[in-house]
Amino acid sequence: MFEKKDSYTPAEAKRAYDQLDRLVTAKSINPRQAGAYRRHIASRVRVMLKPAYSAQAARRAKTEIVKLTEAGTITMKSAAAYRAHITKRT
Repeated sequence: MFEKKDSYTPAEAKRAYDQLDRLVTAKSINPRQAGAYRRHIASRVRVMLKPAYSAQAARRAKTEIVKLTEAGTITMKSAAAYRAHITKRT
């Protein structure tokens, strides 16, 4: 059936999503079960800081992004783009 892991790289997560799609198509699992597995996978994808950012600099940048979003200075889409710039998926 489907084997859960403790953590996933983005490539492994994509393969797992594809496997879930095949299982749903084959009617081995239902879409609701597949959704639960997808949430499990999404919460365990490994994320790593870019080499240009120290842990402290990344925390400060993320805090600043939150402040700007709450103030309405930047949109949610822009905030997501800035956060993606700070971190990269491994």
